[in-house]
Amino acid sequence: MNWQISKIDANGLLKAGRNLFQQGLRNTHNRLVMAGLFVGIVFLPFWLYDIIVGTIHGAASLLLVSALGLGLYQLWLQQGHLANLKASSEDRWLGHLIILAGLGATPFCAAAEWSQKLIWVMILCGIAISSWGFNFFPKYPASVFLIAVGLFPQPTTVGKAVWDTFTPPEILERFMAWCGGIGLNLIGQAASVDWTLISLPGGTARVDWGCSGYDLACIAAVTSLLMGLFFKQSFWKTSIIILIGIVLAMIANVPRIMLMTMANAYWGQESFEFWHGFWGGQIFLSILFTVHYYAVMAIVKQKPTKKIA
Repeated sequence: MNWQISKIDANGLLKAGRNLFQQGLRNTHNRLVMAGLFVGIVFLPFWLYDIIVGTIHGAASLLLVSALGLGLYQLWLQQGHLANLKASSEDRWLGHLIILAGLGATPFCAAAEWSQKLIWVMILCGIAISSWGFNFFPKYPASVFLIAVGLFPQPTTVGKAVWDTFTPPEILERFMAWCGGIGLNLIGQAASVDWTLISLPGGTARVDWGCSGYDLACIAAVTSLLMGLFFKQSFWKTSIIILIGIVLAMIANVPRIMLMTMANAYWGQESFEFWHGFWGGQIFLSILFTVHYYAVMAIVKQKPTKKIA
């Protein structure tokens, strides 16, 4: 019986897939949409590899996937409304041109992940414009934003470039070194700080960009945004949740710097590499997001105060 059910389910899926494929070849618009989606399918194995490797090394890859998934899920819930959106002839022609441009650029710009994602974002924009018109974007800004965040190429690299453009050199690294030095002195360690160097009697550690707390704050901000949207909070509550996440991340980064400085000075290179590497980072992330979760839930469960006339 179980085998028969599985066989029926498999046949049903195959039939549905065949019907979808046949429908996709029915007209020029559907053929272009299918071709555009096929580009994403071709790139998908490379993105999955980067997600797995990035997650192992402590990157926010799964958070970006969650943002993409939440955006697509929100659109799925609105599929009845999307069916009523019709693109004008001008929008359809423009969308088709964008899709064709993306398809034409694919063989020449597929060497790097960032170019692959830019091409597919362009193709998705073309599909949306040719299917539903420009009105799609102002009608579903949250879904569009989440999908854009989920597909944004190399967000940490771009974020660092933007930060370096508008801030003095190593300002965040110097600030974190200063905070770490104060923290070490408060617990009885004779620490001195010189620019980004924290010195103890047993050794010196340097606060580089990776330990500045910027990436941690970005992860906390994205997580906060997803939680605010998931729990359907207002714009202001979501903004407060994001701010709390960033502040908690920066605060949590200080004891991490203190611990790594002490490990480098007193406990040897192996201990330093542990706290500086994947497992040490995961331990701090677990502590951070545990505190962050309870802070967010306190805001989410907070009932609005009633005004007394």
